[in-house]
Amino acid sequence: MRCTLFMLFCLVGMTFANEGYAQKTMVNIALENKTVDEVLTELEQGTEFVFFYNNKQIDVKRRVSVRANNKTIFKVLNDVFKGTNIGYKVLDRNIILYDKAVGADGVQMALQAATVKGSVVDATGEPVIGASILVQGTTNGVITDIDGNFILTNVGSDATLIISYVGYKTQNIKVAGRNSFKIVLVEDAEILDEVVVVGYGVQKKESLTGAIAAIGADEIATTKTENLISNIQGKMPGLLIRQKTGEPGTFDNMVSIRGYGDPLVVIDGITREGTEELAQLNSEDIESISILKDASAAIYGMNAANGVIIVTTKKGVAEKTRVSYSALFGMKNATGMEETVDAYTYRMLANERARNDQAAPEYTDDILELYRTGAKGYTDNNWIDMFMNKLAFQQSHTVSVRGGTDKVKYYVSFGYNGDNGLLKSGIQYYHRYNLRSNLTAELTKGLKLNVNLSGRWDETQRPREDFMWTFKTLMVNDRGIGTHTINNPNHLSAIGPENKNPFALVDPDIDGYRKNRGLTYSADVELNWQVPFVKGLALSLLGSFDGNNRNNSSLNRSYPLYDYYTDAPAGTGGSTDAYSNTMRIYQKIYGRVQAQYMRSFNQHNLNVTAVAELSSTRRDELSGSRQYSELFTNDILNQASPGTATNSGYRSFGRLAAYLMRANYDYAGKYLLEVVGRYDGSYRYAPSKRWTFFPSVSAGWRLSEESFIKDNLPFITNLKIRGSFGQSGYDAGDPFQYVSAYNSASNGYVFDGASQIMGMVAPGVVTDRLSWVTSSISNVGLDFDLWNGKLSGTIEWFNRKNEGILADRAQSAPDTFGASFPKENLNSNRNRGFEIELGHRGQIGKDFSYSVSANFTYARERSLHVEHAEYTSSMDRWLNGKENRNSNVMWLYKYDGQYTSLEQYETAPLIGGNLGNSKMLPGSYRLLDLNGDGRINSSDRVPEFWATGANPPIQYGLTLAASYKNFDLNMLFQGASGYSIGYANDDVWGYGGKTNKSYLIAKYVDRWHPANITDDPYNPATQWVAGYYPALRHNFSNTSDNGSRWNYGISVWLPQATYLRLKSMEIGYNLPKSFMKRIGLNSARIFVNGSNLLTFCNKALKDADPEREERDWGANLAYPLMRTYNFGLNINF
Repeated sequence: MRCTLFMLFCLVGMTFANEGYAQKTMVNIALENKTVDEVLTELEQGTEFVFFYNNKQIDVKRRVSVRANNKTIFKVLNDVFKGTNIGYKVLDRNIILYDKAVGADGVQMALQAATVKGSVVDATGEPVIGASILVQGTTNGVITDIDGNFILTNVGSDATLIISYVGYKTQNIKVAGRNSFKIVLVEDAEILDEVVVVGYGVQKKESLTGAIAAIGADEIATTKTENLISNIQGKMPGLLIRQKTGEPGTFDNMVSIRGYGDPLVVIDGITREGTEELAQLNSEDIESISILKDASAAIYGMNAANGVIIVTTKKGVAEKTRVSYSALFGMKNATGMEETVDAYTYRMLANERARNDQAAPEYTDDILELYRTGAKGYTDNNWIDMFMNKLAFQQSHTVSVRGGTDKVKYYVSFGYNGDNGLLKSGIQYYHRYNLRSNLTAELTKGLKLNVNLSGRWDETQRPREDFMWTFKTLMVNDRGIGTHTINNPNHLSAIGPENKNPFALVDPDIDGYRKNRGLTYSADVELNWQVPFVKGLALSLLGSFDGNNRNNSSLNRSYPLYDYYTDAPAGTGGSTDAYSNTMRIYQKIYGRVQAQYMRSFNQHNLNVTAVAELSSTRRDELSGSRQYSELFTNDILNQASPGTATNSGYRSFGRLAAYLMRANYDYAGKYLLEVVGRYDGSYRYAPSKRWTFFPSVSAGWRLSEESFIKDNLPFITNLKIRGSFGQSGYDAGDPFQYVSAYNSASNGYVFDGASQIMGMVAPGVVTDRLSWVTSSISNVGLDFDLWNGKLSGTIEWFNRKNEGILADRAQSAPDTFGASFPKENLNSNRNRGFEIELGHRGQIGKDFSYSVSANFTYARERSLHVEHAEYTSSMDRWLNGKENRNSNVMWLYKYDGQYTSLEQYETAPLIGGNLGNSKMLPGSYRLLDLNGDGRINSSDRVPEFWATGANPPIQYGLTLAASYKNFDLNMLFQGASGYSIGYANDDVWGYGGKTNKSYLIAKYVDRWHPANITDDPYNPATQWVAGYYPALRHNFSNTSDNGSRWNYGISVWLPQATYLRLKSMEIGYNLPKSFMKRIGLNSARIFVNGSNLLTFCNKALKDADPEREERDWGANLAYPLMRTYNFGLNINF
């Protein structure tokens, strides 16, 4: 090693130095006619020795030959400097060369300008890369290399070193004459989130140039459900989540980043099977979650156009083994359960509806009297109360073991979740078992092995029918019809309008059941090598195997139904007696080679990552079904009737490959630049379209590091502006559309009158032009941190343009063409919006601390080009055109109050189709004739709001946290706005266009109706009682579109949704440490918490949960969301 000055360690360091390493290390070297300089370089690269000398005193150009086989360093140096006046001193791994004539004078020089070295590690023993080491009061400093090591020259013996790294507490260490240090940094819980996991690595938050948000284990744990996605809802800006159902074992969350669509999910560095896999991870196993929202996702290239969610699980630590146990016991009840009217009220209103329709009454006075008095067989049946519990119970348990040494670290956990649902019959349950084992072992110096194993077994049972049908039956069935006929308690009644009997639907012995079992497993093995002979270079090799085996079975039963009153046969309930079983197997093999080079040159810092990866997937499915007789007593397919057997199956394969490189550069941590290029290949496309290149670039400027900020605005701790632009995409469309081949037919022909012969069908038109959907993403952001974190925030603006979205070309072909046209890359759209995140933390006194964090996201999609047939008129373009319009909007009629009398219809636009306004009644909504043609028709509609089912364009969250001594409190408020909820539907007979009668939701009683129920509603003299809803009608429409316009075309039926809910709240208490020591525990915490506790919303949403999925039948007919109350404890042994 060359130095201009003779650099020595201080005298105290020499006094206490030892030669242990030098004595134990054997050297192998063979060099001929090489300079002394080349020999010393070879020794440094092959060992851990570092040489110090003054090149004015040591002739390093002298040529020598040296051979040593398993010799000590002393023997090698004696041979190299034989016959010279050069001496050496060995101080552990440092060797000082000096001219013997100088002697002790050189040591005295070192007291004024010494060199110190050392390493910086974290609490687990892992090296901290990029930590800053600065001599206090000077600009003399360095950062640690990829091994966490550093060497700092010109350090006085009385100097103080300042060691800092984002996410860790800064340490001040006095040199005090020492020359070697091992520094262990302690995590700073308050700013730990400033260390962020990104694609294929980690970065300090201060050096990020992309739009990335992250939360840690503590924030995730403040909400506790069986669904991990629900636990992170409302906690990160840009992550839009809508919980669609509370059904146990169903993880059908609506998840998007900035409204883009389903994001890519990466767990421990490997892409996994979507958000459903993410939802079923054990929350206790999660270390951190990051989301990549802009061009930073381009490093994942293919299928990362919708953003990326990165999950990192917990790893071992180099400390004494710690056993932890966490338990949660809870109960829950349904939110947003709407009431239906009782049996008597239903029949009274049914007759009122008939009068309004000028039809005969549906029920006689005698029948009404029987229901009014509750005579036998004429009582009210509240189906919800009869078949659903007010409370359901859940529990979860996790046991984990964490610890290790400098050489081996481990984390092992086992978890269980159980939920029995709301149905009283016990048919419904969900059980899940999670197992995880993460191991890190140092095989040799610089070579580490990481082995991550995980497995999950889950089992779900539910009624045979989709739960929507089960719940819908409980909501809309006639409450005046009992489960069994009046005259025979063994005969099941046929109950309208769906002709389904709730007693049967929830009993597996009558109607059957569905049962889903699954085993999910993964094994990841990785080797990391810090290359000793190339400083700053690290290589890694990773292999992974993922698998999922699912067994879905269904037992269908049929049973006779009878008329409730007469006991006459009324059809068959259930489904054909049969048992079916479907086996699905998914396997994925993934391999990756990665190289990382990280060096610092003065204040220039460079980090380059190169990756090559390959994945292969296979999916198999085999289904079989057989009918059975009464002798069938189990769910074994082979024991049902072989003569009725049917089966089907398929197999598919996928291959993906990619090469990528990322380069990060910064100057003095002030000017930041990142460049990424990724080359992706997919099996789906023709060879000419198979590969594509996704580039991205981002840059940042930390203004807070400039002197004009530091000197004049000292309250600014961090201020950074950044911007990014990049491309990503996804491989859409069916594979192999460029191959012309016949396909097997789903139907055949019977040629011999006995057996069916299957045939082949002609292929569609092939194309080799199908290619990737490409997304161009731009983002501008501002990050700030004021008064050392007391106030912090982020502001983002983003824009994404998707091109090449698949669509059918708008062209026609004659019926004799005989084939279909393939989809092409034709359409385009754009997402645009902004995000704001603000945070504040503080401390009052010694014992009370608090924090507040709020986030707000607005994201909206706009169609740019939508393939369509030629417009026939300007009105056709207005009504049906989608170009340059916001997507997912509702076309609604404007209205101005309600008609209050029949006379008002005389001057009103024509509404009632062929009958004009002659059948209109008071209370109907005053629809506006916007085009002035005197009629209310589709030309009067305008786009408003967002469509039902869409992810809300506006979402926000507020987190409040506080601690006082041993107590802590966490509250999360979450909400959304700017979308519509569809509560009414065709099956609500009071306002539907169908002929089937459904039960009436209680809120519709607030309707316009005659003051005297016997008065003629069409008599102008009739007095009316006003209500929020119009008069009850049935099958009102006289034209094909009027009914849907009447029911859905105004905001009464599709109200705009805005809500804020107390999503979760937790109060915890940490037991005193003195008490813990007495009972032999390290720590213990008890807590109570809840979720979906309170909801604040506009009046139109008060009767149902605004977050719940509407389905096709209205938001009040899906399985309800749950309000939970839990008690739990965390124990560390």
